Amino acid sequence: MKKLSGILFDFNGTLLHDSKLHMECFRRVFPLFGAPEPNDEYIVKNIFGRSTENIYLANINPNPEREELDSYVKVKNGLYYDMCLALGDDFKLCAGAYEMLDYLKNEKIPYCLATGSNREEVEFYMEHLGLGRWFSYDNIVYTDGTFTCKPAPDCYILAAQRIGLDPSECVVFEDGKAGIKAANAAGVGTVVAVYEQGLPSPASSELDVYTSCNDFSDWRSLLSDLGFIS
Repeated sequence: MKKLSGILFDFNGTLLHDSKLHMECFRRVFPLFGAPEPNDEYIVKNIFGRSTENIYLANINPNPEREELDSYVKVKNGLYYDMCLALGDDFKLCAGAYEMLDYLKNEKIPYCLATGSNREEVEFYMEHLGLGRWFSYDNIVYTDGTFTCKPAPDCYILAAQRIGLDPSECVVFEDGKAGIKAANAAGVGTVVAVYEQGLPSPASSELDVYTSCNDFSDWRSLLSDLGFIS
C-alpha cells in the first residue's frame, strides 16, 4: 500500500448511521410523487450514495420542472429531519467516530468530508450534531451543482485538493457502491467500506476495497493498519 497522508469521509451511512431513516423516508415519499414504494434491496442497490436531487431524477422523473424537484427535496428532507430529531440524544455519530475525529484533529492529520448532501443538509448536521468541532466549510465538499455527483469521481478529487493532497495519498471511508465507484475512479490510495450492522456490505468483486467494518469502534487499530498511527 502506498503511504497515505490524508483521510476522506463520506457522511451518511459512514460517520452517521442513518440508512434506516432514509430507507423509511423513501418508502413514504416515493408514492407521493407517483413512484412505486421501493423495497430495501432496491434502495441499497440503486439509491444509497447519491444526492437527493439525483435520486429523484434517476428513480421518479428524469425531466421535472424545478418546482416539482424542489417540492420533492422539501418533503423528503422535512420528513428525514423530523425523524432525526425525534431520536433525541440517540441522534449522534456512529460508535468511535467522536474519538477518532478528535484524534485526527489533535494530531493534525488532514481530513475532509465528501458528501452527497447539499448546503441545507450540511447546515442541519452542523447545528444538531456539532460537526463544527471538527469541520468547517474549508474541509467539507457538498453537492452544490458545480460538479458531477457520485459515482463520478469529482467529489473525492475535490476533497483531496481541499487538504492539499493527491487522491492517491488518501484513504476513503465510504458505505455506498456509488461512493466506492467514485473513490476508485478518483484514483484514491485505498478504500475502507464502513457499513451499518444489518445492511449488506457494499464491497464486491468489481470494486477495489481494502477492508470493511461496521463502525469506528476499533479506530486505533484501523488507523494503525493504514499507517496513521505508528
